[in-house]
Amino acid sequence: MGISEIFEFFHKLDSELYLYINDFGIYIYLLLFLIVFGKTGFVILTFLPGDSLVFASGAIAAVGELNVFILFILFFVATSSADSNNFLIGRTFAKISSHNNHLTKIIPASTIDKAKEFLLNYDKVAITFSRFIPLMRTMTPFIAGFTGYSYSNFVRFNVLGALLWTLVWLGTGFALGNIPWVEENLLFTLALITIMMFIPAAYGFVSRFHKKESAVASNSEV
Repeated sequence: MGISEIFEFFHKLDSELYLYINDFGIYIYLLLFLIVFGKTGFVILTFLPGDSLVFASGAIAAVGELNVFILFILFFVATSSADSNNFLIGRTFAKISSHNNHLTKIIPASTIDKAKEFLLNYDKVAITFSRFIPLMRTMTPFIAGFTGYSYSNFVRFNVLGALLWTLVWLGTGFALGNIPWVEENLLFTLALITIMMFIPAAYGFVSRFHKKESAVASNSEV
């Protein structure tokens, strides 16, 4: 299997998941775990399916092809442990960069300071809800580890976020899975649900950012 075929496999996996259940058998659970873990566990694997894959798994579980309880435990453990792994990668990267001038030039001190300020102001919200926003779900754990954020605090909000994320996507897929139209138009449903979830999450971050900027502007005027 070539690289293009591998990308094509992952690109269509969420919408054609039901086709692979018979091929993989019980190992489909292992495949799902590895994909969800890999998406946020490693910075470079953001192209893997995440939200849509969990939703599709829930929809398929609703018709009895997968076990929803196994899926819940699997996805919760996968996404929470993945973010912790990403956090540790960020911390390791920070230690390496402190002894390597070339890496320090790649990530300027001003960028690190801004990242620290971001986590200081939005730490609970960012860590808990960043997994609902593309790119943020991968970068937030890495930045937290890179900037020396408290791991104990990170774990608490990370576990909460993993629980909410799993409940929302798996639960929504399971609730809608028995509706014939959803089953017949799974790809369209995945796109629609993704957009609906992205808008409120993005709005929350933007509104909090504007409030912070307004507060800073008011203080500067005084």
